[in-house]
Amino acid sequence: MPKKVVSAQSIVEAALFSAFKNGMGETSLADIALELGIKKASLYNYFAGKEEILAALCAYCSDFYARVNLFEQEIFTKINSTNCEKLFKKSVDSYIRSHENEPLFQIYTLVQSEKYFDKNFLDICQAQRQKILDQSFLFFKIASAQTKGSAQKSDDELRLFSNFFTDGILSRLDFYIAQKKETIRRNPECDAGSLFALPSDEKQIGVITAFAVDVLKNVI
Repeated sequence: MPKKVVSAQSIVEAALFSAFKNGMGETSLADIALELGIKKASLYNYFAGKEEILAALCAYCSDFYARVNLFEQEIFTKINSTNCEKLFKKSVDSYIRSHENEPLFQIYTLVQSEKYFDKNFLDICQAQRQKILDQSFLFFKIASAQTKGSAQKSDDELRLFSNFFTDGILSRLDFYIAQKKETIRRNPECDAGSLFALPSDEKQIGVITAFAVDVLKNVI
């Protein structure tokens, strides 16, 4: 196996790939070194041990997910009565598809599996849920105000829709990624590189975006 450039970040990324394949509890220093094509002893030049690497991995996942948004900020300045449905659907579509790409695919599956065992990973999930909740509430509020001829929803009503939408999107995303992970499990030859050449499930993505649009229509 050719050696890769070794740094603290490359070690964390190797830990992520190993934890994705083997589970965090089953990931050893030897596994991480194997991912990098180096000797296990070389890892100690950067980290004191496995626990320190896994703590850095958790921080890496948190920092990465902090940059993942359902709606980019400029979207909120573009919403009007004629384009809100299109913008909403496109944003949801992009959000789902972004989770098919590395390293977000590995990060998502790792965070979701480890949230039951480590509060730090649970905090990542809760922060992402809160972000989607806040962003969807803002989108609904602007879209509702921009739509003429309909009674504008109260903030309490919009929060109810936002909670329903957030939980619905996250549960559908979880199912979608679980299906993709199962496809990978059954096809072990689909490793990094070829793995993410697997086509999107257009039918399932269509179902998810249809759900999103249905919620929006109830808001506006």
